[in-house]
Amino acid sequence: MKEKLLNLGTLTQMRAQLLSAMLERQGIESIRVHANRIEGAAGGVDVMVKDEDFVEASSILDDFKSAYGKKKQQAVDYMRLARRILVPVDFTEHAENAAFYALQIATALKSDILLLNVYLDPNLNPFSHLETFTFASNLEQITREVEEQTEKWLKALSKKLKNRIKEKGIKGVNVFYDLARDNVLAGILGYASEYKPGLVVMGTRGTKREGMWSFGSVTAKVIEKLHIPIIAVPKDFDARNKPAPKRIVYTAGFDETDFWSLSRLVTFAHPFDAKIYCLHISEAIERQDEVSMQKMRKFITENLGVAKIECGLLECLDVQLCLEDFVQEKSIDLVAMTTHHRNLFAKLYRPSLTREMLFHTDVPMLVFHAGPYVK
Repeated sequence: MKEKLLNLGTLTQMRAQLLSAMLERQGIESIRVHANRIEGAAGGVDVMVKDEDFVEASSILDDFKSAYGKKKQQAVDYMRLARRILVPVDFTEHAENAAFYALQIATALKSDILLLNVYLDPNLNPFSHLETFTFASNLEQITREVEEQTEKWLKALSKKLKNRIKEKGIKGVNVFYDLARDNVLAGILGYASEYKPGLVVMGTRGTKREGMWSFGSVTAKVIEKLHIPIIAVPKDFDARNKPAPKRIVYTAGFDETDFWSLSRLVTFAHPFDAKIYCLHISEAIERQDEVSMQKMRKFITENLGVAKIECGLLECLDVQLCLEDFVQEKSIDLVAMTTHHRNLFAKLYRPSLTREMLFHTDVPMLVFHAGPYVK
């Protein structure tokens, strides 16, 4: 890792999680490292932050240490906020599928789910293609009808999720919904900025175009612009009947962003007891790649305390094809990557291949954004 890390303090596992949640709410990334790995030794977790964030993080730690009564509850609330899941939805099958996938994740993380529909304001675009209202002349009436139809659909989807929660006896998960009148992309980004979820889950339409929304392209744009982990769920992935992720592959680029993303991935995967594969794909594997993978595996097993890990190098000219073959061979049910890995991410998400990857992939994709947090 190129960036210098400093130890903010050694805490219990639970308190380290709470502190990390509070730091993240303030735009400070942290890594939790198992402090005592000697058999029989007392446990502890070091909370590591970047050198540049240490002073601000220390101030937050001081407040955290005095967190009793209401302040302690505030720390717990911070952690729950970090687990909130925002699910932008429209009136399509793949959006509903994404909502059920979000429920799978929320069940393990004990998260709240917020269903969001952003609909086009007829006052901003009176010549929109909402066929139901094409011949209407009163924009105020159009707006009311759009809102009524949108809320009715959101309420119906919310009820489906709540019925599943009741049917499965799921605890600790609440479902809410909201609607916003705006351009779809701007509306999602703006709402996420205010709501501050820990995760966004969105659907992609798969191999068929349907409905009035280009949700696949919107998902790609949200991935590019939103500095929050995002899961893109393909339409053909049966989220209602498949279990939560158990086999996750992380595509490594061998730079400092890998360590931050892997730390977050391990935290995400822990409630699922998922096995993590760490994979580097290159047109030509060199000795340095082998050394980098050994360092990464050591970091994952020793610092992050992960035992269920398998790391490997894959030499291949067609990155996308090799990744798809690996997913099939290992029965992977979630692909994770970081946007900063331009050599890989650009091949998968540049305009000419965005639709191919988002529309044709059979498994969900978890994307971490490597850009700086906006404080």
